[in-house]
Parts: sequence; structure tokens; C-alpha cells
Amino acid sequence: MKTAADPPGRPPGSICPQVRDSAIRLPPGRGYSSPWTLITTRAGATTRHNQGRSHDPTHPGGATVDDTDKLVVSALLANGRASWTAIAEALNLTESTVRRRGTRLMESGLLAVTVLENPYRAWGGWPLLLLPRARPDRTLRLAHQLARMYPVKTVWVLDNGEILALVHPRDRAERNDLTLRHQPLIGDLVDLRTLPVLRAYTLAGPPEPPLLTVAQTDLIRHPYGAPGLAPGPRLDADEQHLVEALAVDGRMSFSRLAAATHTSAATAQRRLDRLRRGGGAEIATVVDRCQVGLDVQAVFFIQCDPATLPDTVKRLTSRTAVHLAAAVTGPDNLIAAVAVSHTDDVYRLQADVLPGLPGYRHARVHLVTTFIKESGMIYHDGHWQAVEP
Repeated sequence: MKTAADPPGRPPGSICPQVRDSAIRLPPGRGYSSPWTLITTRAGATTRHNQGRSHDPTHPGGATVDDTDKLVVSALLANGRASWTAIAEALNLTESTVRRRGTRLMESGLLAVTVLENPYRAWGGWPLLLLPRARPDRTLRLAHQLARMYPVKTVWVLDNGEILALVHPRDRAERNDLTLRHQPLIGDLVDLRTLPVLRAYTLAGPPEPPLLTVAQTDLIRHPYGAPGLAPGPRLDADEQHLVEALAVDGRMSFSRLAAATHTSAATAQRRLDRLRRGGGAEIATVVDRCQVGLDVQAVFFIQCDPATLPDTVKRLTSRTAVHLAAAVTGPDNLIAAVAVSHTDDVYRLQADVLPGLPGYRHARVHLVTTFIKESGMIYHDGHWQAVEP
């Protein structure tokens, strides 16, 4: 049945996990301040928002998104730092068209390009999945509290009222604040489950480009592909500075990146290539997935035979576009998230794909009703915003 919340043209039964509660604000000094909670927004996006531009096509007077825009978004999902020339060639469009569309989409706040570091390489620690629960009237407040913390990279609200948060703690004290002392969550927290990530196959990176052919994706995708998430040498201070600069603007030119990190453009380019080639960091594009037809996001909590976990993940990722897959502690030892077009796609995964996986025992699934943060970027008031370290 179609509800009043369904935008025009959205098929009944699809769910768009888009934040529309723009009235929620979290001013400091109300019992949930944190040493990690400084939010910055690119000046261009802030200016244009104040001028009344919006990326939401259902907003009166908002900027519309057409099929060409969706192709450009899909190309940036494949490689957020791809040149406009490469994207134009892959999409068979003129470079001026691609540049104009891409720039407008980023300045309007529809999408942002950032960087997602390998937590094992960046901080030397291990990532966590937190599943806190608050009173129903405090769920969104708690989700926003988590999102304002720099080490929290992803925050989703699930259909059962739980919040799923992916955390990259930078040190033991930061991890203990969240898992043992529950600070700064204690005011709204009712329950908290903590799932240490034993092995990360992929950690909430961008979904597969939904509107491109394989040939188009191959023309755009970075030659190094996605980073390996195995432990390795710690990032040095220069690499950390590079990651922090790219977290605000992942398409920053090498000359601007050089100025931000106090080095030359050639050195900045060489360091970034080394980071991506060695699996230290990945360029990530964050977007309202509904704009490219991915109206439903689902999280599967899977129990399978530990001995078959590598084969289970390999088979699962070969049959569907999984953008989060992690082996965790507890009886549900594999967490996987997908972004699909319709709830029927989730049903087919649960009924047809999962039972055929090696070592599969059972799974429960929850839909994401609201996304608050992706790859370190907060989606608030119609714009993606970076959180400073």
C-alpha cells in the first residue's frame, strides 16, 4: 500500500532511508557534548543551502535529478576521484556536461566524496559494531549523538528500533568510553550490544554503481580497486594528514591537497597513490541512494559454520552487491548489508540466496529506516557534512 511518505513515482513497498527530520538539532551543552563533536560543512554547500537550493526533488523549488545526473552519480560511486574526462568517455557524454552536472550535484549537497581509512592501518586497533537502543522517543537523538563523534563512521536506524553504528576507535581509551563507560551515551541509553569485528571483508563502503554496465564501470574504477582490510603497517603522520584533508573533500585537487598537507603536488599525488594501492584508505562517495534507485537497505545478521566463513562471504558477495561484510563475535557471526531496489529483492536474498551458502544455519534481517551517517559523513538538513577529528 502506498503511504503518504512515499515520494511521487516511488513504487509501493519500497523504503527510502532518507533523513527527513531536519527539525532535530543537537546544540551543545544539553548533556550530550563530546570531545569529538565539531561539524564542518564545505562553504559552497552551506552557501547554496542558505540560498534555498535543495537536492530533494520532492521539495518545492528543489533541484531535480534526471537520468543523466543519476549516471554521473553512479560513475562517482565507482570512483570518486575519476576525472571528468574519464567519466565523460565511459558515459558517452561531453566533458562539459559531466563536469557541470557533477559540480552541481556536489554543491547542492546530494553527494559528497570522502575517504574511508583502513582502521587496522590508520589506528592500529580493531573496529566495532555497536547496537545501542534508546527509548522510542530518544532513538533519533541517540543516533545523532553517535554520528557527531569522529570515530563513528556509519550510523543507521533499523526497523526494530536498534541503532547500528560502525566505529573505528583510535585508541583503547576511546573504545572504553563507548563500550565500558557508555560515555557520552549514558543519558539516552537503554541497552547496548557490542560486536568486535574479527575480520572485515568490506566496511560500509559505497554500493556498486547501479546504473552502469560492467564495461563502463571498468573504464572508471580505480586500477587498485577497493583496499584490503587486513592489518598492515601503521599510516605515518604524513599519510594521516592526507586522510584528514580528503575526509572533508575527497575530490580535492592535488595542488589544494599539497597546500593542506604542506607538501608539493607531486608528493601529495604519490602519497595518495601509495595509500590506495597499499590498502591504507579508499575514496568513498556518499549519496542518498534513493536517487539512483536503491530504495531499500537491509542488514542481515547471519549465523553460519565458522569453518566456512571465507567461502560463505565469497559466495555471498559474488551473487549480490554487499557493501558491508564483517565476521563478528557472538552467535550471529556474519553481518552483511545490501542496498537494493525493492523489498522483494530482500525477500529473494533471504529465501533463495542465503540458504544456498556454505555452512548457512539461519539469518534474521532488518531494514534500515533512517541513515544518519555514511563513511564518516553526516546527512543532515539535506547536506552531507564532515566531522573533524
